[in-house]
Amino acid sequence: MSTLEDTGEPSVREQMLQNQEVIDDLNSKLARKSEEVKIIQQISTEIVATLELDKILDTILAAMDSVLGFEHCMILLAAQTEEDKLVLTASRGYEDSGVGVEVPFGQGVIGVVAKKRRMMRMGNIQTQLAYQANVRKRMQEADGGDTVQEMAKLPGLENAQSQIAIPLLVQDKLVGVFAVESEKGNAFDELDGVLLSIVANQVASAINNARLHQQEIERSVQLDEAVGELSHLNETLEAKVDDHTAELSRALEEVKHEKKLSEGLLNRMAPPEVIPAMMEDKLEAAKISSTLMFTDLENFTEFTSGMEPDEIFSRLNHYFSWAGDIISRYRGYLNKTNGDGTMALFGAPSGNSTHPTDAVLVGLALQSEVRDHIPLNMRIGINTGTIATGLLGPQNKGLYDVLGDAVNTASRMEGICPSGGVTISGDTYDLVKPYFDIQSLGEKDVKGLHIVSYYNVKSLKPLEMDERRIDPSSRFAERCGTLAEEVNSFERSAFGMIDFTSIQSRDVALGHNEAVAAYALALYRALKESAPDVTGELAEETVLAAALLHDVGKFDIDAERLNERSPGNQERTQLRADLLQSTLEVIEKIGQHDLAPTMRHFYHFEETGGEGAEADTLTELLAAADIYDALTAPKVYKGTPWRISGALEELLHLPHCQGAERPIFDKFVEIMRPKDAAILTTTKTEVMFR
Repeated sequence: MSTLEDTGEPSVREQMLQNQEVIDDLNSKLARKSEEVKIIQQISTEIVATLELDKILDTILAAMDSVLGFEHCMILLAAQTEEDKLVLTASRGYEDSGVGVEVPFGQGVIGVVAKKRRMMRMGNIQTQLAYQANVRKRMQEADGGDTVQEMAKLPGLENAQSQIAIPLLVQDKLVGVFAVESEKGNAFDELDGVLLSIVANQVASAINNARLHQQEIERSVQLDEAVGELSHLNETLEAKVDDHTAELSRALEEVKHEKKLSEGLLNRMAPPEVIPAMMEDKLEAAKISSTLMFTDLENFTEFTSGMEPDEIFSRLNHYFSWAGDIISRYRGYLNKTNGDGTMALFGAPSGNSTHPTDAVLVGLALQSEVRDHIPLNMRIGINTGTIATGLLGPQNKGLYDVLGDAVNTASRMEGICPSGGVTISGDTYDLVKPYFDIQSLGEKDVKGLHIVSYYNVKSLKPLEMDERRIDPSSRFAERCGTLAEEVNSFERSAFGMIDFTSIQSRDVALGHNEAVAAYALALYRALKESAPDVTGELAEETVLAAALLHDVGKFDIDAERLNERSPGNQERTQLRADLLQSTLEVIEKIGQHDLAPTMRHFYHFEETGGEGAEADTLTELLAAADIYDALTAPKVYKGTPWRISGALEELLHLPHCQGAERPIFDKFVEIMRPKDAAILTTTKTEVMFR
């Protein structure tokens, strides 16, 4: 019977031994793999802990020695200043570190790895080195010894047998080459290559990051240096600019001073509007309608007797400054002074529609304040007519002046004016009589003018005297005087900072704000008595403030726009919007911002007639009073004022009053209507079914 030995096949024991060897080999490889993973983790942890390049390189080389047992290794980095060249940056295990040696791409194993960007693993390299040296020697002999490039003298083992060189790459960008050598033959197997390739990838990233970090540091330093240089240059430049600016500022101040002096001199010679034409020597003579005013202080010579000249001039200059301010406030021009007398022009140089009332308002203002500035009585004469204007006098001393009979008449009016009066001619009287309380002084034979009618202006026409606005038989007329006094008292105490008369003069709506306030106050009290639920918690002071301030923004609107006779719808809408905005700015400045919502509602109401929206009590009070006064009061930009009955009927025809009960408008009609006027005093609900 044959045995296993006879068949030549391994015995069971031998088979088990072979299997054990395979298992041991696999376990050995597995253990090495585990160890390699630990090595990679350890090296990775150490090199990512810093961004300092030298520290990273030392850490890598030390790890190669202590962890992997590779005692002789080096790292060459791609040169940053030259392409296709490596520079030995760090080495370990050699007597001569060789740091700084340069290796061109393609030279030697390391140069070839750099050029091809592929790992090279070599064993038995002494034979290859001897072969390369022999080839190089033969090439030198063949070429005369000059053309063969000298090999870079890198540090190395004298008896090196094995070498592995791995490119350090970051996204195909060559960072450098990592090389390891050994005196053992075939010291680096395939697993070593895999391990070192993994380590090389991490090393490449760490070195690249460190280099970028170093570049940023260097760039930051360069920027700091540049900023320092720029700061120094800037300081130097600023000093020069400051010096130059100071010179320019001084020159500019001198020019401004000279300009101010020139403008001051020119303003004494002519109205501001004609100065540009005067500067260009283009001012032409013209004929315009104007109002002229002459003033004179009584007994001035006696008053100043015994005074020194400087005191006389000081008093007169103070007086003229005050008078000039008031004249300018009403768009007049103080044309000249003659001793203690003055001549002022209104409507010059181009004419306007308000000059007659402007002149009379100035006269009243001067008379009311003159004794606050000089203890003398004043006479004022005013006349309206056609005059010739232009530059009059020698070429080097010409002044803006006026000529004509109207000038002489105004002067004569001053001459026959009673002490403390404002005397106007018949021509002026015809234009201003709707607005003022005027007393006829009869007729007088005036030298050079024959017989003339003349009048004394006492004041603005009080509301209770204005039968175009107030019917004597109305309920309002019974209390008009008392209401007007209350309004004036509130106006002085609450809004003394506002010159309502000068604002009203811009469109000759004289007494308008006070009239609206009186109407609104009377209406408020009537409602408070008969329908207290309508007024609610609304206060009298709020009603008065809103009524007085509802159009104060006119001060900032051009007078020509305010007095345009037939503006288009677009122009009228824009004017109302500008007036609202200006009014809101005023009430904000004087601390009445709580009235802003009411003002917006009020202006919207007047734009639409209240159509399509419910209005609050204060808005309706203002609208009724304002629309009524706008219809009944005289205005230069409209024709004859409405009859009182017609104005009241118009209120009830507003869209706001159609198809609904409007107790506020009903009550206003009730207190304002003439006693026997046939006016429906109740708005009615629209009949929908017949």
